[in-house]
Amino acid sequence: MKVSDVMKSALELGACNQSGKATDWKSLCWLFFTPQGREFCENNNFPSLEVFRQMKPYVAAHGVYVDAGDITLKNNSHVAIIGETDAVLEYDDNTIVHKIIVMHGGRITIKASNYVVINLTNVRNCKVTIINDGTARVLH
Repeated sequence: MKVSDVMKSALELGACNQSGKATDWKSLCWLFFTPQGREFCENNNFPSLEVFRQMKPYVAAHGVYVDAGDITLKNNSHVAIIGETDAVLEYDDNTIVHKIIVMHGGRITIKASNYVVINLTNVRNCKVTIINDGTARVLH
Protein backbone atom coordinates (compact mmCIF):
# COMPACT_ATOMS: atom_id res chain seq x y z
CA MET A 1 0.00 0.00 0.00
CA LYS A 2 1.31 3.41 -1.02
CA VAL A 3 0.06 6.92 -0.29
CA SER A 4 -0.34 7.44 -4.03
CA ASP A 5 -2.77 4.48 -4.19
CA VAL A 6 -5.00 6.02 -1.53
CA MET A 7 -4.85 9.44 -3.17
CA LYS A 8 -5.67 8.02 -6.60
CA SER A 9 -8.80 6.36 -5.16
CA ALA A 10 -9.81 9.59 -3.41
CA LEU A 11 -9.38 11.65 -6.57
CA GLU A 12 -11.51 9.14 -8.50
CA LEU A 13 -14.28 9.73 -5.93
CA GLY A 14 -14.07 13.48 -6.43
CA ALA A 15 -11.55 14.68 -3.85
CA CYS A 16 -10.16 18.12 -4.66
CA ASN A 17 -6.94 18.30 -6.64
CA GLN A 18 -5.16 19.85 -3.65
CA SER A 19 -5.34 16.46 -1.95
CA GLY A 20 -2.86 15.16 -4.50
CA LYS A 21 -0.18 17.03 -2.55
CA ALA A 22 -0.05 14.27 0.08
CA THR A 23 3.26 12.55 -0.52
CA ASP A 24 3.78 10.59 2.69
CA TRP A 25 1.69 9.03 5.47
CA LYS A 26 2.05 12.06 7.73
CA SER A 27 0.69 14.47 5.09
CA LEU A 28 -2.08 12.03 4.17
CA CYS A 29 -3.19 11.83 7.81
CA TRP A 30 -2.98 15.61 8.10
CA LEU A 31 -5.39 15.88 5.13
CA PHE A 32 -7.70 13.33 6.77
CA PHE A 33 -8.15 15.64 9.78
CA THR A 34 -8.77 18.87 7.83
CA PRO A 35 -12.38 20.06 7.61
CA GLN A 36 -12.50 19.20 3.90
CA GLY A 37 -10.88 15.81 4.48
CA ARG A 38 -13.27 14.87 7.28
CA GLU A 39 -16.25 15.95 5.17
CA PHE A 40 -15.04 14.04 2.10
CA CYS A 41 -14.33 10.86 4.07
CA GLU A 42 -17.67 11.03 5.88
CA ASN A 43 -19.68 11.66 2.71
CA ASN A 44 -17.91 8.89 0.79
CA ASN A 45 -17.30 6.47 3.69
CA PHE A 46 -13.69 6.60 2.55
CA PRO A 47 -11.29 4.88 2.96
CA SER A 48 -12.90 1.48 3.28
CA LEU A 49 -12.10 -0.70 6.27
CA GLU A 50 -10.04 -2.94 3.98
CA VAL A 51 -7.90 0.02 2.89
CA PHE A 52 -7.51 1.21 6.48
CA ARG A 53 -6.29 -2.26 7.43
CA GLN A 54 -3.65 -2.06 4.71
CA MET A 55 -2.61 1.40 5.97
CA LYS A 56 -2.50 0.34 9.63
CA PRO A 57 1.30 -0.07 9.93
CA TYR A 58 1.87 3.45 8.62
CA VAL A 59 -0.82 5.61 10.26
CA ALA A 60 -0.92 4.85 14.01
CA ALA A 61 2.01 7.20 14.58
CA HIS A 62 -0.20 9.96 13.18
CA GLY A 63 -3.27 9.35 15.35
CA VAL A 64 -5.16 6.83 13.19
CA TYR A 65 -5.85 3.64 15.18
CA VAL A 66 -7.05 0.69 13.12
CA ASP A 67 -8.12 -2.57 14.84
CA ALA A 68 -6.11 -1.44 17.87
CA GLY A 69 -8.11 -3.28 20.55
CA ASP A 70 -8.52 -1.50 23.90
CA ILE A 71 -6.73 1.83 24.10
CA THR A 72 -6.83 4.89 26.35
CA LEU A 73 -5.64 8.29 25.14
CA LYS A 74 -5.54 11.66 26.86
CA ASN A 75 -5.74 15.05 25.12
CA ASN A 76 -4.75 13.70 21.71
CA SER A 77 -5.85 16.51 19.42
CA HIS A 78 -6.28 14.40 16.25
CA VAL A 79 -7.59 10.86 16.72
CA ALA A 80 -9.28 8.42 14.35
CA ILE A 81 -10.75 5.22 15.78
CA ILE A 82 -11.34 2.63 13.08
CA GLY A 83 -12.67 -0.93 13.08
CA GLU A 84 -12.07 -3.23 16.03
CA THR A 85 -10.93 -0.52 18.42
CA ASP A 86 -12.41 0.30 21.82
CA ALA A 87 -11.05 3.67 22.91
CA VAL A 88 -11.43 5.71 26.05
CA LEU A 89 -10.57 9.28 25.08
CA GLU A 90 -10.07 11.75 27.92
CA TYR A 91 -10.02 15.50 27.29
CA ASP A 92 -9.42 18.41 29.64
CA ASP A 93 -7.09 20.59 27.52
CA ASN A 94 -9.20 23.60 26.54
CA THR A 95 -6.52 25.39 24.52
CA ILE A 96 -7.39 23.73 21.17
CA VAL A 97 -10.30 22.11 19.36
CA HIS A 98 -9.85 18.34 19.45
CA LYS A 99 -10.80 16.38 16.32
CA ILE A 100 -12.09 12.82 16.64
CA ILE A 101 -13.10 10.61 13.71
CA VAL A 102 -14.75 7.25 14.33
CA MET A 103 -15.49 4.92 11.43
CA HIS A 104 -16.22 1.33 10.44
CA GLY A 105 -17.55 0.12 13.78
CA GLY A 106 -15.08 1.83 16.09
CA ARG A 107 -16.25 2.26 19.68
CA ILE A 108 -15.37 5.26 21.83
CA THR A 109 -16.05 6.68 25.22
CA ILE A 110 -15.25 10.38 25.45
CA LYS A 111 -14.64 11.83 28.91
CA ALA A 112 -14.81 15.61 28.47
CA SER A 113 -14.27 18.28 31.12
CA ASN A 114 -12.79 21.72 31.78
CA TYR A 115 -14.58 23.54 28.93
CA VAL A 116 -12.97 21.49 26.15
CA VAL A 117 -14.29 21.63 22.60
CA ILE A 118 -14.39 18.43 20.57
CA ASN A 119 -15.34 18.06 16.91
CA LEU A 120 -16.66 14.52 16.41
CA THR A 121 -16.99 13.22 12.84
CA ASN A 122 -18.37 10.16 11.08
CA VAL A 123 -20.21 8.26 13.79
CA ARG A 124 -22.14 6.12 11.29
CA ASN A 125 -22.56 2.59 12.69
CA CYS A 126 -20.22 3.32 15.57
CA LYS A 127 -20.81 3.28 19.30
CA VAL A 128 -20.16 6.62 20.97
CA THR A 129 -20.58 7.33 24.68
CA ILE A 130 -20.00 10.86 25.94
CA ILE A 131 -19.36 11.63 29.59
CA ASN A 132 -19.45 15.42 29.93
CA ASP A 133 -18.90 17.25 33.21
CA GLY A 134 -21.37 19.85 31.91
CA THR A 135 -18.79 22.34 30.69
CA ALA A 136 -17.51 20.67 27.51
CA ARG A 137 -18.89 21.08 23.99
CA VAL A 138 -18.99 18.09 21.65
CA LEU A 139 -19.86 19.11 18.11
CA HIS A 140 -21.07 16.51 15.59
